[in-house]
Amino acid sequence: MGKTITEKILSAKSVERREVSAGDYVGLKIDGLLLPAVVAQVEEKAVEAGLPDGLPRLWDTERVYMMTDHHQPPTTELQARRNKAARELAARLGVKYFHDAEPGVCHQMMCDYGYVRPGELIVGPDSHCTLYGALNAAGAGIAEPDAAYAAIFGELWFRVPDTIKISVEGKLPTSYPMAKDLVLYLAGKYGDDMAQYAAIEYTGAAVRQMDLSSRMCLADHGVELGAKFALFEADEKTFAYLKNRTDKPFATVSPDPDAHSTREISVDVEEVGIRVAKPHTFDNVAPIEEVAGKRIDQALIGSCANGRLEDIEAAARLLKGRKVAKGVRLIISPASYVVYRQCLEAGLIEPLISAGAQFVQPTCGVCTARLGYTADGEVSLTCTTRNYRGRKGSPKPEVYLAGPATVAASAITGVITDPREMLNA
Repeated sequence: MGKTITEKILSAKSVERREVSAGDYVGLKIDGLLLPAVVAQVEEKAVEAGLPDGLPRLWDTERVYMMTDHHQPPTTELQARRNKAARELAARLGVKYFHDAEPGVCHQMMCDYGYVRPGELIVGPDSHCTLYGALNAAGAGIAEPDAAYAAIFGELWFRVPDTIKISVEGKLPTSYPMAKDLVLYLAGKYGDDMAQYAAIEYTGAAVRQMDLSSRMCLADHGVELGAKFALFEADEKTFAYLKNRTDKPFATVSPDPDAHSTREISVDVEEVGIRVAKPHTFDNVAPIEEVAGKRIDQALIGSCANGRLEDIEAAARLLKGRKVAKGVRLIISPASYVVYRQCLEAGLIEPLISAGAQFVQPTCGVCTARLGYTADGEVSLTCTTRNYRGRKGSPKPEVYLAGPATVAASAITGVITDPREMLNA
């Protein structure tokens, strides 16, 4: 029987150089390790494991990528100390790729700087490492003790996951990005545990139409569906993205025609429409018609899920000639400085600010309770990653999730609004 993308990648990385299949337990050689803002905690885990001086070495100083991203600039004394510890650690261990004092979202930065390549296995102590599947790589979040071990030895063990094949057919809308609506549709119909410790492989005509931004959104949200990996095949769009970002060789991976999937799901984009996740879970999803008219206080565009150029461009198109509603805070955070520069070059920043949007630095903070807090009783509509109770500080506000076009349209009207009404106007 043929092999899935996941089985092929993990077979190629096997320490024992053996072919593996779903259900096997296998030691794997990793290609890259992300150590983001929690690197100080990884060092602490090494101490707890019996290494009194912390990490003694790195298995490869050119394949460990360090960033102070989540907390740059730091907003607390604790984070300032941890950033200082990260600098000292990077210097002591000779880390070649250390992004210090550079705000952004680590996963976007990993892609921006060409640290993710097809066929690779890349891990890190952050759940949204699944995003790397958009570039035909196996990306997975791991625990901090595992990250300490991986940093020293360059190896980890995995159980090879089953594969769920999701075919997305039909013609994508041209007026707005719909990846967020698609993943919410899946969560609402099949549950946010639909892919628990499985690998999702996206395919189909609509997937081939998607640009890398939309694929990154879907792969990123793989973890919100419970997935270990969320992968796409590489194509010309992948190669165009990687061009000028990396000069290192890579080998793309495709599934065999007779690869076994434990489940196959087919989605027609016509079924998807506009979707919104209601408080307080990712799978509490409703069609836009069910929640339209709900008053909002804050609208937010950003994060590793929807902080890229196509997301911000959609907001700019909707806000052209319009204003943010009185009483609504529209906050925009590009996913990285590379994306920020793209927005500047595209002329998007000034019109959005003139329309009443607030730009903040690239950061993970807009996705969590570090930037853009909401008060008791307030309602936030966001295209970030999660909406569980307390995600934006107090457990009493309501957080709704939607795509960037829905967030922008709702910021204009002051209530949850179907963006198609404005885009077709």
